[in-house]
Amino acid sequence: MELKGRVAVVTGSSSGIGFELCGLLLDRGAAVFGLSRRRTGIDHAAFRWLKADVSRREEVDRAFDTVLGNRDWVDLLVNNAGFGAFGEVESLDPGTWERLIATNLTGAFHCTRRVVPGMKAARSGTIVNVSSIAGKRGFRGGSAYCASKFGLNGFSEALMEELREYGIRVSSVNPGSTGTEFFEHAGIEPKNMMNAGEVASFILSMIELPDDMLPDQVVLRPL
Repeated sequence: MELKGRVAVVTGSSSGIGFELCGLLLDRGAAVFGLSRRRTGIDHAAFRWLKADVSRREEVDRAFDTVLGNRDWVDLLVNNAGFGAFGEVESLDPGTWERLIATNLTGAFHCTRRVVPGMKAARSGTIVNVSSIAGKRGFRGGSAYCASKFGLNGFSEALMEELREYGIRVSSVNPGSTGTEFFEHAGIEPKNMMNAGEVASFILSMIELPDDMLPDQVVLRPL
């Protein structure tokens, strides 16, 4: 995808991979809407922050009403918003489980359903779902997080088959441990971590592949 002049939406834009990716897309000449609960500190004429908790459908709809107010479609959607909660299943608070699934999985659905009609009409578009290595392999204490990411990968794979005939690319990126605020809140200290900016650069390289190339489910691990 040639990004100059394109319209992109990135969720979870306030920090980490989402924040870094917004900057890279702007450097490429895209107009970028960042959706997040916390303000995204980017000062650029082509960037607009929209306050939205993706787990809440009404907030997502309000944000996309703004995005689509002067344009019929979005060229690129990156579903990046998410958080982690860990613990043995019997001690995991049910409310935490529900909030995690609502953010990491259902939020991607809320956003995707708003961009698909326009992409179909344009017969083009790219959707990238930022999942996790935890969506490929379960681990002790990660029942909620793994369930959300396995679900996101399943959503991505089904969506890819549903939309490819319309010229729409759907990809899933599964990073391993990455240096973001995620681990500060999760209370986990991985031995090795990747740099969030470098992961964002890799995602950008996927987006910029020729439109007739479809990267499917990609796994990235720290060496």
